[in-house]
Amino acid sequence: MPIDTPRGMDDLLPREVALKRKIEEVIREVFKLYGYLEIETPTVEYYELFAMKSGEEIRERMFEFEDKAGRKLVLRPEVTASIARLVSTKLKVWPQPLRLGYIADCYRYDEPQWGRRRRFWQGGFELFGSKSPLADAEILQVSREVFNRIGLKNHFFKVGHVGIIRKLLAEFQVGERDQDKILTMLDRKLVNDAITLMKKLEVGGDAIKAIQELVKLEGYDHERIFKEASEILSPWKEARKCLENLNEIIETAREGGVDSPIMVSPGLARGLEYYDGFIFEQGLPGVQISFNGGGRYDRLVELFGGKPTPGVGCAIGITRIMQYMLDKSLEVPEPPRPKTLLTGISGVSPGYVARVADNLRKLGIAVEVEVTGKKLPTAIEFAVKHGMKFIVIVGEKEEKGEKISIRNLETRTQVEVDLKDVKKIMEVFGKA
Repeated sequence: MPIDTPRGMDDLLPREVALKRKIEEVIREVFKLYGYLEIETPTVEYYELFAMKSGEEIRERMFEFEDKAGRKLVLRPEVTASIARLVSTKLKVWPQPLRLGYIADCYRYDEPQWGRRRRFWQGGFELFGSKSPLADAEILQVSREVFNRIGLKNHFFKVGHVGIIRKLLAEFQVGERDQDKILTMLDRKLVNDAITLMKKLEVGGDAIKAIQELVKLEGYDHERIFKEASEILSPWKEARKCLENLNEIIETAREGGVDSPIMVSPGLARGLEYYDGFIFEQGLPGVQISFNGGGRYDRLVELFGGKPTPGVGCAIGITRIMQYMLDKSLEVPEPPRPKTLLTGISGVSPGYVARVADNLRKLGIAVEVEVTGKKLPTAIEFAVKHGMKFIVIVGEKEEKGEKISIRNLETRTQVEVDLKDVKKIMEVFGKA
């Protein structure tokens, strides 16, 4: 019986791994550029860590199981909660602001389709210790930087502020749990269900109408959007303050070099329940799902027993970016492979072949050894097919003389060199 991977869990072939590594390298470059310290958290965490505030959508899709002691565990569905746990415990005495970065695999029991896999990779930026718009704007800056460096300069942002609707609902004594339910419905485009719940909770008709208008209001004309949103929110001072905060974040990001298109969406909601301020998504033309998303979560660390610590961050979808780039046939790196093939002929001993390979590698020359007994013409054909530049040939004659023959496949020239003549070898390989 053939054995395949579980649904939504993908093998990555060499070309896919090469692309994944390229994206990871870009993210790590931006970690260094902005001062984010890379950390790792466990793939397996306690169920409660994510059940508390990650949101209904994630709770419904977690891979849950019990260990041998009967404790309920999950494969992490996202990473921000894990990092907030870390900040509330092992990093609680570290000076702030604290910038942390990660690259991690996550697991959700989604229906496998384009852009949704049950195992997927994310690269994240999390900034703790500041409520300043400068911190929120920095998350937009790093997001722009990553996408531009990958080569996805046609990206755009969609930004909002979940505090607008939270403050509006709080005016009518709607508790946080019910706020979460309403925001989840709005995120899922279940506006009528959200309205039904708000009426049940005795939210005023004017407020419900305002939320309906805010959900529909979005666009790239910032002046118009903010003017209309401010008029809609005119009776509610606290909600207006959140709108003003969003405007300041965008202006700060623009001053900080974020020249990407920014769609303003005052009624934007996201599935994660811990967001309480600025939120955003980052997308690409022609694709309905986002490739990056994040926002502000000022009470998450405190929820896990830490001291009050504001935070803001994002999670870049590495797996989605990979799928997009492969589908669009964008520039994808070839798997790294040595440019030199070493082949033995004419009764040479395996020991001498191994010694030659070891000597060359000690000189920093990457070498792939031919181990299947190919004849020389076939070995040359193999080397050319795989983009190699040199083939090192050793036979009985070379072994007796402690030499190697190096053929340049581009210039079609060949020289014989003493194995101990490091200078000459390096000259031939162009490494002198």
